[in-house]
Amino acid sequence: MAFDGRANIVEIDDSDRVVVFDLYRKKKISGTKLGPILGVSDLSTPFKVSLELAGIYPGDPRNKYIDAGNALEPVIRNYVRKNAQSLLPGILGIPQSEQLTVEEPVPREKCGYDHFHDSKVFGGLVDGYIGYEGRRQAVLEIKTSGNRPKWLDSEGKVSVIPETYMLQAGLYAQLSGLDRIVFAVGFLEDQDYDRPGNWVPSPENCAVIAVDRPDMAKPMKDAETWYHEYIDRGETPQWTDADADLVKWLKSYDPKAASKARKGNGGSGHRRRF
Repeated sequence: MAFDGRANIVEIDDSDRVVVFDLYRKKKISGTKLGPILGVSDLSTPFKVSLELAGIYPGDPRNKYIDAGNALEPVIRNYVRKNAQSLLPGILGIPQSEQLTVEEPVPREKCGYDHFHDSKVFGGLVDGYIGYEGRRQAVLEIKTSGNRPKWLDSEGKVSVIPETYMLQAGLYAQLSGLDRIVFAVGFLEDQDYDRPGNWVPSPENCAVIAVDRPDMAKPMKDAETWYHEYIDRGETPQWTDADADLVKWLKSYDPKAASKARKGNGGSGHRRRF
């Protein structure tokens, strides 16, 4: 039987609406978790992120939106690479040159699923880099979206970066020591999520935007403080009504049944109390 992270729960405190846990091995704050920690994400919560960083919750199950994003990341990166001379010089303020490159990221399996081993608190995986004359110039951040209007400014131009994405890319730019970010965004229709292999990037459905790295000093300081307060201490922030399904899942864990299954598989059966 595979290890269930809920076995590390010490207590689920309904009165304080928190979970106390024993930490076996904590994870680092990646770019996708920075926004939820700071309360600017519609897709996750600080409570959920704390359980993910503690290894208790394995993350939301895969769906067609996640699968499409994963499948199209290399497609969009190749699109940017093949059209680099027309897409990048103008937005980066550099001349056209054969020395303009789009760098592949180190495969996640070869870097321990983290491109930033020098940081103890922050980590994650970049989608690539833009290089010029042998030096990295910008972080490449690739996104897919089914909501084009949220990227549009008042003139109908694709130039608005959702805050949680800006924090994610800003973190990776900061950790990479770079001042610029290039977003490559593929806009999908509903049917594209069912058949992402049929989607072909073009100027009509793909936009490339260059922005300066935001000031990451306060966001990173606030996130690190949060990390020490909750993850290092072994207690989640309070859950809210948005976490109701997750709390229900936590409470569905049966230590006795898990222990019995482990013994049947030759395990010790030792687990901490609820």
